[in-house]
Amino acid sequence: MRYKYSPCELEQMRRCPYLTDRERKVLKLYYFRGWEAEDVAAEMDVSRVTVFNLLRSLREKTFGVSQ
Repeated sequence: MRYKYSPCELEQMRRCPYLTDRERKVLKLYYFRGWEAEDVAAEMDVSRVTVFNLLRSLREKTFGVSQ
């Protein structure tokens, strides 16, 4: 299930100074380009589970709580 974020929330995520390079790449591909998790995983040569873990991590870093 893809979380639905407003443009303001996505911009807040993009500007978060605590994100790693991998989290930024996942954010760009998954939310801004609209790729599926499987496609992001193939592009980054990681598992689908890793993509979901990175997405969870960036949400927690940006919003401070697990959503």
